[in-house]
Amino acid sequence: MRFAGVLSCVMILTLMCASQLVAQSGDAWLGIKVKVVEDADARKMGIDGGLKVTRVDDKSPAKQAGIEVGDIILSAGEETITTVEGMGNVMRDKRAGDMLSLGVRRSNGRTEPLMITLGSVKDKDDKFGDDARVKELRERLRDLDAERRRVKEDLDNRLNELAKGKADKVEEPTPSTEDPEKEPAVKPETHKPDRVKLGVTMGASFVNLDAEESKAAGIEGGIRVTNVAQGGAAAEAGLKVDDIVVYVNSDVVTGTGDLRTLLAEHNPGDKLELEIIREGKRKQLTLVLRAKNAR
Repeated sequence: MRFAGVLSCVMILTLMCASQLVAQSGDAWLGIKVKVVEDADARKMGIDGGLKVTRVDDKSPAKQAGIEVGDIILSAGEETITTVEGMGNVMRDKRAGDMLSLGVRRSNGRTEPLMITLGSVKDKDDKFGDDARVKELRERLRDLDAERRRVKEDLDNRLNELAKGKADKVEEPTPSTEDPEKEPAVKPETHKPDRVKLGVTMGASFVNLDAEESKAAGIEGGIRVTNVAQGGAAAEAGLKVDDIVVYVNSDVVTGTGDLRTLLAEHNPGDKLELEIIREGKRKQLTLVLRAKNAR
């Protein structure tokens, strides 16, 4: 019997109870406690091993994704998971807002894939975590962080192309002949503020897909559903957590910014025709927008 079989670890990611994982650079939080599956139990189940979930924290990313006590984590990302150390290696570079794919064996013997948006360890004991404004601001921060990582990836790719001589030359823009000190004239009646104000709600929360997820789904951009308010417009339309929204009224949705701009043009009672990807299959849904103060 493996010595690791008696070890357990609270994966509140940074999986802080495992000393080898404390040094990870991010502050991602999953919110589960696990123990290594014994060899004898693994043989009975016909698996090579895994981590058995012994506790799921309330209001944690794991809870929202549907992980339950008794589930067995078989894989994380592209890695097979049989030890706490292996899970720690996968999580070491993860940050709040990152997506984590898990292969999970359920208590009924079925194996299911789960996509989880990792939270922040700072959220764990936050008594104000249910505040709508707090949720909105945190989601905006995660969107910005995801955008920053995408820009960095694009920059790294561009630098690699330049270094290998594979990049097309981009001409510098022609300098403007206008006086740089002269401010452009803006008519007050035609000026529109940058901040888009919404009078409608879909009753759901979204996060941008990263470049790898979009590529895997065969789409450009896209947004993933992270939360659906009970009794809200999205729930009524049949939208579910982890659905990927690709089109809204035939308009491509490349990010949450696109969705916000589109919603600003609608009123309560307007219908949105959504094209989504659910478990690899495309579906059409009709959502009726509600007033901002509604769910």
